[in-house]
Amino acid sequence: MRKIYFSFIAVLAVCLTLTVSAFAWLNISNITLVEGIYLKAGSGDLLELSLDGITYNKTLDQNRIKNSLKNLKIKPISTNDGKTFYTNPYQKNDAQARKNIDYMSFEIWFRITPEENISDESVYKDIYLVNHQQVTYEQKENAKGTFITSKGKQFKSDIDFKLSEETEIKKTKVNTYYAKDAMRIGVVSNDETKFILDPSGVEKNNYAYGALDYYNKKMQTHLIPPVNHIETITELSVLSKNKANTIEDNKSHITTLEKKDNSYIGRATINIWLEGWDPYALDAIIKDNVYIQLEFIAVIKEN
Repeated sequence: MRKIYFSFIAVLAVCLTLTVSAFAWLNISNITLVEGIYLKAGSGDLLELSLDGITYNKTLDQNRIKNSLKNLKIKPISTNDGKTFYTNPYQKNDAQARKNIDYMSFEIWFRITPEENISDESVYKDIYLVNHQQVTYEQKENAKGTFITSKGKQFKSDIDFKLSEETEIKKTKVNTYYAKDAMRIGVVSNDETKFILDPSGVEKNNYAYGALDYYNKKMQTHLIPPVNHIETITELSVLSKNKANTIEDNKSHITTLEKKDNSYIGRATINIWLEGWDPYALDAIIKDNVYIQLEFIAVIKEN
């Protein structure tokens, strides 16, 4: 009976994509044109970045990144560990998401080459994702820091539903929704998920609202969100105001570089996806334009 129920929901969702904006997680639509992705190292240190572990620069070649993402059509997906992703809300093994088709995933190498006679203790070898910003789509070209922004898409609801515990969306009310508000940035290093950032900056502790509430009321059903979902952060580590070149906390620590010949080298995997359980994952955000920028720095980690 359980399998029949899930199959029915899947077939129903296919029909919905042709008629209404609904719960994107249960539809077969692809979203989002990734218009740009820009990765850079902090300007005040010796940190260099690479996509292959061979050629290093302060910024990464956007054309090369875009070429690796030429087949990307982001789908709503989810994960329970930050490493394996699923296109089905119930995380069936036969519905694993495809890297750089359903979500973005790339390896990035970090390198520091210190001057001669610098002691190991003095090398800035701890890598962080930093400088979290909220940026409008119009500001993106000149903005600094780490952010995801998007143009947004308008949606007029045909029913009343709750976007959050405090916010109710009324029938016929036109609102603008953004793909950026439902996206996540995850970092994996040494086979360990270091952190997952919700760049919207909004704490979302209950997935029963928004897209799922709309779907349940529209279809007069009662799909249940996961009770336990993977922990996220909404802010990144910040530089200490009291001690130069150190970080106040380690919540966005990526990796510690290890010495190799005359340099210090490290590597991590960056995953970027649209979280299917996010309250803002309405079909209204389909075909939104997304721009992504990540900023990394090397500092001395405080014990």
